Amino acid sequence: MLKTRMDKTASPRPETLNVSRALATFGLDVSDLALSRGGHRLISGLTLTVAPGELLWVGGDNGIGKSSLLRVICGLSRPDEGYLGWTQNSVPCAATEVIAYQGHLDAFKPNLTSREALSFWADVMDKDIDVTHLLETVGLKSRADVPCGHLSAGQKRRLSLARIILSAKPLWIMDEPTAAMDADGVALIHGLIGAHIARGGSAIIASHQSPVIAGLRTRQLVLEAAS
Repeated sequence: MLKTRMDKTASPRPETLNVSRALATFGLDVSDLALSRGGHRLISGLTLTVAPGELLWVGGDNGIGKSSLLRVICGLSRPDEGYLGWTQNSVPCAATEVIAYQGHLDAFKPNLTSREALSFWADVMDKDIDVTHLLETVGLKSRADVPCGHLSAGQKRRLSLARIILSAKPLWIMDEPTAAMDADGVALIHGLIGAHIARGGSAIIASHQSPVIAGLRTRQLVLEAAS
């Protein structure tokens, strides 16, 4: 079982990039959630909400349950107990209607180029977008015609971020988004997250590193082993 600690943090907003996209009004409510893995109780009695313009940073040691919690919030797995509710424009909806998820694994075929991969997802999501501009936004314009299988780990994370931006979903859920990133990549991702928050979106980020601060509505949920 885990203890949880919720803190509020405040810091000046980082420099952001202007990525315009209309966002739906949404909400996330989690109440009395309990979660186990392999017969071991990870989380018990967790209650939280996330509203537009908020960032929730989920911290804790590796293996503590951060990734499992994100998957439950995304609707990809079920909790043992508790309630999860998602709303869009105050109407109950499925998680997929409001959430864009970036996990540990890439969602791109290795033989497709970066441009082709994003074009594929644009077709799947029925989005009319300038793929080249989107690749430039995430710093991959020079890698547009490189097969995804030849990208570095950090470049693949950038491409995954481009897919999240493409989705135009209001709630970004990201598991270690800066993993394998150099300093420029980290600054880019933090800036794009800050821009998303500034225009009314929200994000839940899991990381064992220091929290991302995006304005005054950043909160921390720290998962800790019970004493």
